[in-house]
Amino acid sequence: MTGVTPVARPVEVSVVRELRGEVLRAGRPPEASVMPDDDHPLSRHVGVYVDGELVSVGSVLPQVPPWAPDRAPGWRIRGMATREGHRGLGLGNTVLSDLIDYARSMGGTVIWCHARIGARRFYARAGFVPRGEVFVAEGVEHIIMWRPL
Repeated sequence: MTGVTPVARPVEVSVVRELRGEVLRAGRPPEASVMPDDDHPLSRHVGVYVDGELVSVGSVLPQVPPWAPDRAPGWRIRGMATREGHRGLGLGNTVLSDLIDYARSMGGTVIWCHARIGARRFYARAGFVPRGEVFVAEGVEHIIMWRPL
């Protein structure tokens, strides 16, 4: 990856589901990586490739935050995943920046996610703030994080 600036590019949802499954849903059936609204016509799925290998993915879906239904149009980040061995290189930042830019370009006013506890600092560096208490989803601790667009 030396000397190459990573670029997030749009990919089909099936592409992100494979890496989501490997990183976020290891040991579970493939359908565990399917998320509600994945197939919404406005949803965006992006991937970063290094030497032809998909190493980082993420999706953003049109979804108003449940705590602020008046904040429409809202966008939700789902399925951020970076392959082991490629973490800490800024690839997730590249994906997240693309998703934020896309949501903003679609007229979004807020973007949010259910962040895994271990990813709080990652989202905070991008301007996200926590909301509410830690909760457990699918056996993993999460917290809602959000930011205005």
